[in-house]
Amino acid sequence: MVVADLLERWFGAMSRPWLLAGGMLAGAVLAVFYIVRVPDAVAPDADAVAWVNDRPISRESYESALRAVAGDRKSGTLQAGDRDRVLERLIDQELLIDRAIELGLHERDPQIRNQLATAMIDFLVRRAEDAAGAAKESELRAFYEEQRFRFERAAQYRVAVEGSAVPLPGGFLLKKEVEQRLGPTIADRVAELSVGDSIAVGEGGDAYTVTLLERRGGEAVPFEEAEDAVRGAYSRHRSEVAVREFLELARRRTDIVVELD
Repeated sequence: MVVADLLERWFGAMSRPWLLAGGMLAGAVLAVFYIVRVPDAVAPDADAVAWVNDRPISRESYESALRAVAGDRKSGTLQAGDRDRVLERLIDQELLIDRAIELGLHERDPQIRNQLATAMIDFLVRRAEDAAGAAKESELRAFYEEQRFRFERAAQYRVAVEGSAVPLPGGFLLKKEVEQRLGPTIADRVAELSVGDSIAVGEGGDAYTVTLLERRGGEAVPFEEAEDAVRGAYSRHRSEVAVREFLELARRRTDIVVELD
């Protein structure tokens, strides 16, 4: 959960002096989950440890903060009074959020606005990643078939050069290696050759011939071998789609007036 991660980072510094300005900034960043009214971010009947102005402090957030504080101790355990102090800091955070919104910090401060946007994207991405992590094999296979080009082995070429002083290894080369030795134009032409075909390069005393002797790779890795890569690519794809769909929906539901000439 993004909220839990942000809380862990904040409460990880609890053993050091707590600066009010830093707390206000952290609180304002977390306000994104209330300002934009993200659906299902917190259920009305959430397992809350406290309520502040009808907003729940979830047990998950509380337990996450406790783990962060315990991790900051050399003993790795909580000390007497830590539980009460953590809850008080979570309540303080809610009060800071309220005041930050009242002051309009989320509207006026560029740094906070950027952090709010980043936090919102992080929330959408993590929710999409959670959903993608639970994807069935059939969904992954459908994505694999649709996006096979993502999982192709890099093509390699074995070429012979006659009439040129450019040294070329006798083994297989990636296209970028051919490009490094013969230039991007020749590399593009080699990639389009059929095995056994040649191309003439240059004129007069600078002329030479490049022949494609063998090609391998360029085909998709079988799903069974690429499953981990497919799952990772599917997660990234779903994250990109989630952000794009949110913005498209938000634009349709929002009155936007552009006044640039």
